[in-house]
Formats: sequence, C-alpha cells, structure tokens
Amino acid sequence: MDRKFQIFTLLVFGIALFAMILFATRSVQAQPNAQATATPDAMMQMDNAAAAKYCTDNKGTVTTRYPTYNTNAPPSQWLTLAGSRDFCTFHAPADETGFQSQISIALDTLYAQEPTLAMLAYLEPVALPPFTGANPATLYCSKLGGTDIWGGQNNAAGGGWVTQEADSSTNFQVVGMCVFPDGSAIDSWGLTYKANGVVRGADLSKVARYQPTTPPNVFVGASSPNQPAESTVDKTLINSDNNSDVSVHVGDTLTVKLVSNPSTGYSWQVTAYDTQVLQQVGEAQFDLGNQTPMPGAGGTETFTFNAVGKGKTTLTLVYLRPWEKDTTPTPQNTWSVNVTVE
Repeated sequence: MDRKFQIFTLLVFGIALFAMILFATRSVQAQPNAQATATPDAMMQMDNAAAAKYCTDNKGTVTTRYPTYNTNAPPSQWLTLAGSRDFCTFHAPADETGFQSQISIALDTLYAQEPTLAMLAYLEPVALPPFTGANPATLYCSKLGGTDIWGGQNNAAGGGWVTQEADSSTNFQVVGMCVFPDGSAIDSWGLTYKANGVVRGADLSKVARYQPTTPPNVFVGASSPNQPAESTVDKTLINSDNNSDVSVHVGDTLTVKLVSNPSTGYSWQVTAYDTQVLQQVGEAQFDLGNQTPMPGAGGTETFTFNAVGKGKTTLTLVYLRPWEKDTTPTPQNTWSVNVTVE
C-alpha cells in the first residue's frame, strides 16, 4: 500500500512539474521582445525629424502650415480646417531690388526617395494652358491632375496653406499648394514658373532625395498628350530699363520689377501692350524686400508677362492713384520699353 502511494505521489508531482515548465515556457514566449521595432507613431516621428534635418541641411526652412478656407475674406473670417502639414521652403539669394523668390514643397515629398507626382511634375514641365484671366497657377495645376482649389470649382472663397506668422519678405502667410492624388504637394506658383523655365527659390531637381537618371513618362511622353514646356529664359527689367529696347523669344518670360509704395495711394498700372505679343500672368505682386514690415514702408511691384507671339509692342506702365481717372501721368511716373518677340 505504501509503495502504491509513493508511486501515485511521484506521478502527481511529475504532472505538476511538467505543467509548471510548460506554463513558464509560454510565459517567456509571450513577453515583449526587448529588440522589438518601434511603433508606427514613433517611426513617423523619426521620419519627420530626419526629413526636417534634410530640409535644413539643404538650406531650407521648415514651416508648419494649416489648411484654411475663405482666405479671400478678412482673416477674422478664415476657417481653419483639421490637421496640419510641414513644408520645406527654399529662398533664392536677393536680387538687386532685394527681392527673394521662394518655393515650398511638402516635407515628405522632398524627402521621398521614390517618385511622387509633385516631383515628376517639377521635373517634367509641360506647356502652360492658354491664359484666360483665371489664376494661371491654378490652371496649370489642374492641367497636371492636381488641385489647389478650395470650396467649389470657381474658388471664389479662396483658400490655402496658412502659417501663424504674418506676411514678410521671407514668409508668405497664405500659399497655394498643388496637391496630387498621391498626396504629394508643391507650391503652385513655383511649379508654374518652372514650366516657363524660371527657377524660384532653389532648383528642387538638385535638392530633392528623388534623383532619377531618367524620370518615368508621366506628364510628358507617349503616355501623355502634353507637350513639353518651351520657355528657357527669364528676363527681368527694373526702373533703370525705362525707354530701352528688349528682345525675347516666344515662350520666354518677361518680369518687370518697379519701386512702389502703395501706402501713398500710388501703384503701377499696365496701360498698353499688344496681347497678341505679350500676355500678363496673374496680378502684380508687392514685396517689401529686406525691409521690416511697418506702416508706410515701400517696396517693389512685380509684373510677369509671357511672350506668346512674334511681333513688336510697347509695354507701358504708369504710376498713379487708380481713382484719378482724368490725371495725365508725368514723364517721371511713366515707364515703358519696346519689346520685340522673335
């Protein structure tokens, strides 16, 4: 009897020992691996930090912008939408007037090593659509399959990507970004200028991580009906070019930058040119240059024209108060050049 009890006791002890070993093994297997990979959020933070460093290492500035509707209204009526996005902004060296052109690109688009539609659009500029009086940057973005339109097809309310900082010589508070179906985004005006052969800010083909030997034919080539952009020249004229003769070619861009101080009520107005030879691109842009924004500060008004047809025309601008319809500008307030398009 005692021996049977001993055998039974040993059997029970063995079963219990086996159960303990099995439980301990499974517990060890269930413990998190100390070498486990980071969470998706942590990986995203690391990627953003690396992208931001890449931007600044290439002399760019990281700016957080917020999608905002109704920017054609006073700022008190702007509607800030959900979310935010980081952009890298590049500035060109100041020209003789102090103006610095700039271009912005989404930080993740800049940092991507694989192709994105925004970078391919920049690398494969195509001919601009006919100018119809609408924003040419919006038209060009739409032609490429992207959009920078907010709240309706006519974009009457306006919108853009907005910083919390006010406008200055180095910051545009509201910027229109051409956003493509893959989520990549780039400055609409910078993209449009590139199609005219004008590099604004910095040449992104040299600073983006995506460096293809031959870009895939997405916007230009057998898979696309688009024609390559033809313009390769940007000729800039200033006050001292008054009464001069200028020669450009079809497809070239002619930029006029004149000293101005709108706080006095005066501004430059385009009064004469042949629209079969030149076409104005958008509205005049005022820039303070390197001056500190303050009431009464003057700056530069910039006008951009495309050479669209061969011929000759006199381009004339006058400096006046828009409401003084019957005032004859003095010679000192008149600027003109004779333009030949070949």
